[in-house]
Amino acid sequence: MNAITFDNVTKEYRGASEYRALRDDLGALFRGRRTKRTRHTVRALNRVSFEIPEGESFGIIGVNGAGKTTTLKLATRIAYPTSGQLAVRGRVGALIEVGTGMHPELTGRENVGLYGRILGLARQDIARRFDDIVEFAGIGAAIDQPVKHYSSGMVLRLGFSVAAHLEPDILLVDEAIAVGDAGFQYRCVERMAELVREGRTLVFVSHDMSAIETLCRRAVVLDAGGIAFDGSAREAVATYLHGVHSERLASLNGNAHVVAENFEITGTSVHDASGREVDSIPAGAQMTVRIKYRAPVSVERPLFNIGLVDGRIGCFALASMLRDGGAPEAIAGDGHIDCTFSGLPLLPRVYEIWCGVRGELGFGNLVTWQRLRLFRVEGNGDAQGKGGVSIELDNAPVHIPYSWSFNGHA
Repeated sequence: MNAITFDNVTKEYRGASEYRALRDDLGALFRGRRTKRTRHTVRALNRVSFEIPEGESFGIIGVNGAGKTTTLKLATRIAYPTSGQLAVRGRVGALIEVGTGMHPELTGRENVGLYGRILGLARQDIARRFDDIVEFAGIGAAIDQPVKHYSSGMVLRLGFSVAAHLEPDILLVDEAIAVGDAGFQYRCVERMAELVREGRTLVFVSHDMSAIETLCRRAVVLDAGGIAFDGSAREAVATYLHGVHSERLASLNGNAHVVAENFEITGTSVHDASGREVDSIPAGAQMTVRIKYRAPVSVERPLFNIGLVDGRIGCFALASMLRDGGAPEAIAGDGHIDCTFSGLPLLPRVYEIWCGVRGELGFGNLVTWQRLRLFRVEGNGDAQGKGGVSIELDNAPVHIPYSWSFNGHA
């Protein structure tokens, strides 16, 4: 049996009316014309079809505006499809936005009772679970205060605790849990994993790819209201990140032209072991960074520094002529200089190439330290084993082989 079925579902919202200034309306009136303001239609979902069997953990990922939250709102009956068929089987608990299902004028205790009755539970069933709800939420005596006096974090804690402890057949969770602190986010992930083990159906929307891989067996990638991929969670994450990286490469890899006094960097390119210009390099392979320059006048002993950066402060790899003494005696006119990294022991992601050029003996900057372009390391990560996750929040960029042993045994 399927817990949720989307069959060619389309959802459209009426957008804002076309804006016209008062002078435009008055001008049209004097000309004897009455023009009707047009109203745009926003299509959030376009002929989406998928099925979620009972007891499956299902992830939905995509960029902002792809239609993820709209999908959950349709599944909870907060909104209804414009066309197509939608079927939901079972009692639904949902946390789509901070404060979902919470009445601000009622106390936390009263909101727990109200939410439970909406789910169809008897008072004694709600009372039996009440202590677990309060303990998980961790809001203490505030349970008897009106919700409007809660912080956003407290509202989130209570909302998730209620949704996850009143034994829904289907739990829908949006990325609202990101509002909580790190400790509460970890407890939320543990609770969702526990519900999955109990055979509940989980539909999880998140930008945390490691959580998607950990919790979900299957996932879809939404793009512009349609399904771009439907398959295993790991393959869905890889597909989504590949698209994000490709877009970032395309948008930021313009041919950087840096003009300084008596010196220019006219372009930066990346080449593989065969000398072919590329944007992506396989993990572990050789890579050459080529810096193209123009020197209108002769520059004596220029010192090039090239760094590889993973987005954090500082570079994790640096090639410096100031250290290795490899500076040319002089350069003039148009030319290029190559820096070849013999192998990239890097995990798959997008990295940055930074460069600076200093004058003879390191005095004076011809080109200040700055980012010139991006490149991508390709691969599937190094995740192994049943619980291996290929994407982590703080994945270190450089991979050094290692092994584990337990009780003295490998």
